[in-house]
Amino acid sequence: MKQKAIILALALGLFGATAASACTAEFKAKRGGQYVHSTISVPSSSCNSGGVLSLLQSQGYTNIQIVRISG
Repeated sequence: MKQKAIILALALGLFGATAASACTAEFKAKRGGQYVHSTISVPSSSCNSGGVLSLLQSQGYTNIQIVRISG
């Protein structure tokens, strides 16, 4: 039982560290003929306008305007 508690604590700690290392970007863009105003979670290595822009372009977004990056 003690082992399960330790494993659970380690798993939660790893998940928390992963979530904390990401940031959120708010953007406006066009995709498939529709305008979108949304947010996306990006890894810490892409927490800059260039990284967010590349990620959104790879997902098919065009006319991208990054409103805010936080985190």
